[in-house]
Amino acid sequence: MLATLKRQWVVHIKAHTTIYLIILFVFISGIMAGAFTVLSLPPQQRLNTGNFLQEFFKSGQNLSINRWIIFKSALWQHLITILLVWFFSLFIWGSPFILVIIGIKGFSFGFTVGFMVEYYGFGGFLFSLLCILPQSLIYVPCYLGIGILSLLFSTLSLGGKNAYYSKHQRQNMIGSHTGKFLIAFLSLLVGIMIETFISPLFFPLFLWIFG
Repeated sequence: MLATLKRQWVVHIKAHTTIYLIILFVFISGIMAGAFTVLSLPPQQRLNTGNFLQEFFKSGQNLSINRWIIFKSALWQHLITILLVWFFSLFIWGSPFILVIIGIKGFSFGFTVGFMVEYYGFGGFLFSLLCILPQSLIYVPCYLGIGILSLLFSTLSLGGKNAYYSKHQRQNMIGSHTGKFLIAFLSLLVGIMIETFISPLFFPLFLWIFG
């Protein structure tokens, strides 16, 4: 079964190489933009951001944090994002908005990791490796996947030049498309669980860089 899925994926990539390359380019461009933004931050703003992180982690050690509140907040943020991408994928004019959202996700990742490494050096690199990378290994493929599916659906399915479908066909297509988004959201849910309940377990190991 895995071999069959792998073959289908390879065929899908070959058939839609341009879409894959566009999404990858936008996401990587977002990462690079985020990293370069860190380098261009004024020293005072960089210091203020570093001080904020230090206060955040210090208070986290002294106060009892309700993980479920953090979980619900992260869940809501990802839900809004995935609903926006789904909505824009239903229209041909939604393609630029899909690319913007994917680019913003890349920017956020690049800025976060870039700041940690730039400001905290090797300690920031280790922190990113243990506390940011685990959930990102789920987030990044999910957002790349929904970006590719959305752009394909917007430009080649409902938005295609010769795309004339009956109401029933359109409903079936949208239903199938929505089902794929549901699977992506369930995958994101795993990442949110890791971010909320597992990654923070490593925070005490890095008090020395936030002290």
